[in-house]
Amino acid sequence: MNTLDHRTRVAAEKRERMRMRLIESALHVFAHKGADAAVIEDVIAMAEVSRGTFYNYFRTNEELLAAVVKELGDELLALVEAVVIQCKDPAERLATGVRMTLHTMQAHPLLAQFVARSGMAMAAHNSLAMAYLPRDILAAMESGRFSLASVQVGLVLVLGTAHAAVVAMTLPAPIANTLPANYPEDVAYHLLLGLGMTKAQARKLVSSPIQQVEFPPQALLARTRPTTDRI
Repeated sequence: MNTLDHRTRVAAEKRERMRMRLIESALHVFAHKGADAAVIEDVIAMAEVSRGTFYNYFRTNEELLAAVVKELGDELLALVEAVVIQCKDPAERLATGVRMTLHTMQAHPLLAQFVARSGMAMAAHNSLAMAYLPRDILAAMESGRFSLASVQVGLVLVLGTAHAAVVAMTLPAPIANTLPANYPEDVAYHLLLGLGMTKAQARKLVSSPIQQVEFPPQALLARTRPTTDRI
């Protein structure tokens, strides 16, 4: 092996490990303090790195948040998409995706906290979400499964409902504690009604079995579960 190539590869791997260390620390901080908080000092402290090291990777709070959003969104949505793309019915793809995502939030409190606090930025700045959702909404409209004025209206309904559902999971007792185990199914059912489906159609879609999202060991969400109060 070429010595120069080996050194380049090792340096790149080392840099990526440090980048992920900062992103992992930022996930914890943002989840506890919110997306609008100035978190750079906290991230530096949690990651145990120097200020100079941090600024070699991220220049601003906003750039750091964008990196966390992309990393989380890409991990989760890629795993969900691998399952839902097998469904021929676009309405079933959307319903299954919403259910899988919400069940993952229930099982991963740190992720739910981050999504609740980051607001619509979690979806609006994620390229995968904005690729998959419009595709399925448009296909469902064209096939007569959804009755909507536009794809944009459908996006607002899906993203707004999903975000509000996650916020409810993170509320203090007794609200969060009283959410039923089938809460994702209840949310998906009423979302489908809002998208123009009949009660029978919606109930059928949310009654079918779904797969649990399993993160590979190296994934960010696998490394940060179970959550612990580290701030």
